[in-house]
Amino acid sequence: MTYNPLHLLTLPPTSIDPKPISTVISIDSFSDTIWLGTSSGTITALCTPISLTRNVQFPAHGSKLSAVPQGGYLNMAAGINMAVKELRITDRDVWSLTEGGISGRKRGGVVKWSVDDPSRSLRSMAPNPVNSHEVIAGGTGPLILANTARGEMVRKIDIPNAPIVKLSPSLSSRSVLSASLSGQINLLDPRTGFKSQSSIVPVQAHTGGLNGADVQGNLACTWGWTHMQGHPLPDPLVKIYDIRTLRPLPPISFPAGPAFALLHPTDPSKLVISSQQGMLQTVDMSTGSTGSMFQQLDINSYVTSMALSPRGDYLAFGDADGNLHLWTNHDTGETAQLDENGQLVLPTFNGYDGIKPEWPDQADPLPPIVWEDTTPLNLIGMPYYSEPLLSNFPPDSYATDASPFFNPPLPIPTSVLNSMKMVDFVGYATTPKELKGKRYVIPSRPGARNVHKNTNVNNQNGRLMNGTNGRRNSEPRFRSEKDKLEKKNENQDLMNVDDEHAVEDDDDDDDEQDAVTGDGEIPKYYRKVEIKYSKFGIEDFDFEYYNRTAYSGLETDILNSYTNSLLQAIHYISPIRAVATAHICVDCKKEHCLLCEAGFLFRMLEDAKGRNCQASNFSRAFSATPQASALGLMDDHDKSTAPYGSLIQNFNRWLLSTFSTESIVEGETFDIRTKDIQDLSLKGSDEVQKASAIDQVLGVEIKTTNTCRSCGFVSERDTTLHAVDLIYPKKTTTGTDKPKFDDVLKSSIFRENTTKAVCSNCKSFAPLDSKRTLNSDRDQLPPVLSVNAMMTSNDLYDIWKNDLKSKTRFLEPNVQLDIDDGQKIAYEVKSLVVQIQEDERTPAHLVSFVKMSNEAGSIWIMFNDFLVRSISEEEVFNFPDQWKVPSVIFLQRVDSSDLLHLNGLPKEIDKSVLFKDVSIAWNRRNALIKHKVLEENELPKPGTLIAIDAEFVALQQEEMEFRSDGTKNILRPSHMSLARVSVLRGQGEKEGVPFIDDYIHTSEAVVDYLTEFSGIKAGDLDPNNSPHTLVPLKVAYKKLRLLVDLGCIFIGHGLSKDFRTINIFVPPSQVMDTVNLFTIPGRHRKLSLKFLAWFLLKKDIQTNTHDSIEDSKFALLLYKIWKEYDDTDDLRGFEGLMNNVFLEGSKTGFKPPIDRPPSPNAFPPLPAPPTQTPVQQSGGGKQQKSRKGSNKNNNQQQQQQQQQSNWNSENGESAGGGGGGRGRGRGKPPRQW
Repeated sequence: MTYNPLHLLTLPPTSIDPKPISTVISIDSFSDTIWLGTSSGTITALCTPISLTRNVQFPAHGSKLSAVPQGGYLNMAAGINMAVKELRITDRDVWSLTEGGISGRKRGGVVKWSVDDPSRSLRSMAPNPVNSHEVIAGGTGPLILANTARGEMVRKIDIPNAPIVKLSPSLSSRSVLSASLSGQINLLDPRTGFKSQSSIVPVQAHTGGLNGADVQGNLACTWGWTHMQGHPLPDPLVKIYDIRTLRPLPPISFPAGPAFALLHPTDPSKLVISSQQGMLQTVDMSTGSTGSMFQQLDINSYVTSMALSPRGDYLAFGDADGNLHLWTNHDTGETAQLDENGQLVLPTFNGYDGIKPEWPDQADPLPPIVWEDTTPLNLIGMPYYSEPLLSNFPPDSYATDASPFFNPPLPIPTSVLNSMKMVDFVGYATTPKELKGKRYVIPSRPGARNVHKNTNVNNQNGRLMNGTNGRRNSEPRFRSEKDKLEKKNENQDLMNVDDEHAVEDDDDDDDEQDAVTGDGEIPKYYRKVEIKYSKFGIEDFDFEYYNRTAYSGLETDILNSYTNSLLQAIHYISPIRAVATAHICVDCKKEHCLLCEAGFLFRMLEDAKGRNCQASNFSRAFSATPQASALGLMDDHDKSTAPYGSLIQNFNRWLLSTFSTESIVEGETFDIRTKDIQDLSLKGSDEVQKASAIDQVLGVEIKTTNTCRSCGFVSERDTTLHAVDLIYPKKTTTGTDKPKFDDVLKSSIFRENTTKAVCSNCKSFAPLDSKRTLNSDRDQLPPVLSVNAMMTSNDLYDIWKNDLKSKTRFLEPNVQLDIDDGQKIAYEVKSLVVQIQEDERTPAHLVSFVKMSNEAGSIWIMFNDFLVRSISEEEVFNFPDQWKVPSVIFLQRVDSSDLLHLNGLPKEIDKSVLFKDVSIAWNRRNALIKHKVLEENELPKPGTLIAIDAEFVALQQEEMEFRSDGTKNILRPSHMSLARVSVLRGQGEKEGVPFIDDYIHTSEAVVDYLTEFSGIKAGDLDPNNSPHTLVPLKVAYKKLRLLVDLGCIFIGHGLSKDFRTINIFVPPSQVMDTVNLFTIPGRHRKLSLKFLAWFLLKKDIQTNTHDSIEDSKFALLLYKIWKEYDDTDDLRGFEGLMNNVFLEGSKTGFKPPIDRPPSPNAFPPLPAPPTQTPVQQSGGGKQQKSRKGSNKNNNQQQQQQQQQSNWNSENGESAGGGGGGRGRGRGKPPRQW
């Protein structure tokens, strides 16, 4: 083990000591830092072995640095030593010891505690092994026991063998090693008041006195003095002891006389010994005498301090000349490891990342002021004035009660004033009950006319403005808050007709007011929108505030949501949408197929019709694609300032190429191009390579011809472009007109250039003339063109820049390309993706514009994630400043309908997926299979009832922040993934029998299986271990998609959240959610399935864990109860039932009581409902209505009882135990309404 020189650092002089000397060195075990204590009483932190950069510097406690007079040195009395004697570094603090006391500071230098020693006798310290808040220090006087939490001395301890040279804790024996100046070492027991351990006999290590000691693990080494012929001499032996028993081990001989001896921190069998003159010996005690290595330290004086790093790879020592030396056993020569900049690569002092040193914040430079005509004067700082300025006139003169600037302070609540007591001139009052928890919450300030509700004035247009409609809310309300507000408004007096018209007119002008901005300002609807979360979750967020159109937006609370804009732009390109939606109808075997997920997403956007959606399944498949990660297409940062304009262009190029590959399934693809004369060939169909369906829509078939100028060799290469990158002409100095988009696009497709490369024929590095033309086999442009704008510089933006007033624009709604043979092809712009960024400090985001065509004409729709609104065509093609930068343009040929026949594409999913029992689990156990797949005669029809329930696992935990008032704010909801889905037959002979019970395989890491709520255990989703029916997500999703398309009625409990997590949209007409059925309008309380089953069905469910089959069964039973009331229009009876439910729930906390019988089967059978008894009592008069207000005949009752009996027999229960919801409570007969 040899050390090589790495650094030589001279300590800078101080005002106290012009030549400070390092007296103690400690290398941090928790951070990449070396701590240095000097003779002048300062402590310095130096970071990283490469540079030894100074981090912090502060005085040690007791060094008297504060007494230094300004401009001179401190004249200390003789015998007073300011030097730092010892340093100990913890994970949070820095403990320092001087003769005058001990102290603890934070790593930044802030004092936490300090203890003085008036006798100035301290030499060493050690933490108490049995109390982490105590430290013991000693020296020439008694030991001092100090409390580090309170910063005070606990007591003094007298010991017989003073003075102390070294104190060191022994964690193995929970004692403290004490080495005295007399040469004796001993173990002190802190549990007996730091007395000597009774079982250990002190050892006389050195006869002439002890100079120092070091402890590592169970070993201790000492060095000191001996006597020879009556004269003291350095003891040439370094003594080694086992501190558990103080048993001596073979000593190490060091003839030069040891001044420092350090045990290796990670290998106690190794030892580093140094003499005062710099003779260094490294010893390996495990190899005997052959394991010694001698070196001479490069010093001109003598060694004053020495330390080893936590891994022993760095040796630091100081000399009397005021230098700090850093040596290392790593290679620093010619064969040393270097980084890309040629710098030496070395590990950190502590061997791992550890605690990062804190550095002072850099002061931000003042921004430069570019003086123009529009530069505001307030950019220039104002001087400080001691007198009021003339412009400081009182607000009363300009902010009247009718002014929008009128914003008086809120009045003190009456409840506070009534309980206030005045003491002197200060009022004290207790916090009222209604204000508790809101002490530090500042409510939004009301508008000018909200303060004075009786103020009614006319605005500039002469319309009446009521005081309750002051400022418009800038933030959307949650649905729960809107419901409360609407209920509150219902209790107020109704406005008159004129007021209503005035308010409606104001709402109509909201969009116009949003668009009106100053020069250079971004309209509000272009700004980045974020989802806010209430205590009710994301379902409570009012997405309708942002979207009042029939077109659905996409949410942003998923990874890689920057792709939303491009997915919207592609979705409304009808040929691409048709191919994607047809692709889900074929048997695609690829698990993470982006074209499949895009097809599912496009179907969901079509069906949603304005309701918000999310591309979570597409994002999941995209994140699982290794090529996307390798190309840098992932965006995992919430506050990313990445150039999304270039990122979305790279994603567009890669996505369309991936679509092209995935549209070919097992060598087959859709043939959607119309045949022309060029397609007729004498070759067989097998000899002609068919282009993929995506290539037929937007692939530009290019032939590139390269001609070598040296030998004339011509080579050709056929390629297919999926995205055309615009190449702009070079900027000339002459004042020419701006180029047109049509010409730039043409020159980007048909490109001619000259490059130098190696010719494949003559092998010479020669100029090659490259020419790109259309492939002669199909000499025409595709129906759709995808164009990347390639805005890479500010000069290129000048080509696009224009405003609403300019008559000429670079990009026009219609584009015409002139082919070389005189053919003209007309395109129209169908969609655009632009980057929006207010300035360099704010994160950018993407917005898309889509042209919607209908019978009345065409309109443009803007998609800013989930903010969707109509926009004018002039604004779409207006690029006023660099806050709006074009990224991707999609063009569609005017005659595309003649080039493509899309009617032949499949539009229905293969129904055989419902008849197949597919599983990828290797060890599926048939005994655990509870479902029976559908037979062909059971194929669902429109209106078929099915019951469904799903279970989920968490892929990412919820992120939230807690405020000072105790409330919490959800930053990002938990990321859930479908883990199990069960679908039951809801009618027919096999009613209640599941036909789908699929566990969903996931390749992503599951952070929480939520077993208590989902019943999913580790291994259930692993193909190697799962005993259940395990399928990929796409297989289960395709089954659900088919059931939606078949028109099934989905019955379940809490289906809105389930469908949202599954990422499928089911029309509300096909959903019967028992959460919404069993409720009272106006109440926010949502009843759990467990409580409803207990109260209405007399069944205990979810006792141990959740089972999706069980939950869906009881949801179906609850639906049957509701259906009976609905069929008879017995609204009053159902209201009475729900009142009883809520009354009982208020008593039990809407949970089944804890003291109920232990087993559901223990409940007695309920009596049969007395449907015939009231008829007999009526004496033949008007029939008295039963509980449901209808006359049920015996056949119907027997049929229902038999049906209920079948349910109970399947569950292993008695027929009378279920009750079918007839009763209102445990064991009570059914009441009549």
